[in-house]
Amino acid sequence: GYIRLTSFNENSGDQIKKNITKLENDKKVSTYILDLRNNPGGLLSQAIKISDFFLDHGEIVSTKSRNISENRKWFAKKGDLTNGKPLILLINYGSASAAEIVAGALKDHKRAIIVGENSYGKGSVQSIIPLKNKGAIRLTVAKYYLPSGKSISEVGVSPDIEVSEEDNEFKIKTETDNQLNYAIKLLNG
Repeated sequence: GYIRLTSFNENSGDQIKKNITKLENDKKVSTYILDLRNNPGGLLSQAIKISDFFLDHGEIVSTKSRNISENRKWFAKKGDLTNGKPLILLINYGSASAAEIVAGALKDHKRAIIVGENSYGKGSVQSIIPLKNKGAIRLTVAKYYLPSGKSISEVGVSPDIEVSEEDNEFKIKTETDNQLNYAIKLLNG
């Protein structure tokens, strides 16, 4: 079952859940590929929700702030929607923020094999403060940390298996997509 997510907006979790449910009802699906390449991220709440779809327990992500009282941790609830089926997650340099949280959580829990290239490395939590002149300030208020305790900031998530995009003609989900082709070969073992 191939699922591609291009951003983390308020509908992302519901869309992924609907796709997984549809694929699970199709008895032929025995493995999954979650494609988060060129996904710039988005809502933390959706990253947590989507990570939880593939996990039965354990920490998903934590944030550490200047004020200790604002530090938070999020944990998975019981119930892997795919019943533990093999999962490959595709990332590249365009995978950032929420995409890195999902990749990092699934990698740290050894729930997915991460294939592709190192992710972007945007591990900061930002608050948007509206101004009177109708403008706004985006202020970094905390950093994200993976279950392993590592920060994503400026380092990103490294793949378990590095597969580079080979040429300038590269297009996701076409014959030139050697990362996806590698993932399919790996699952077909």
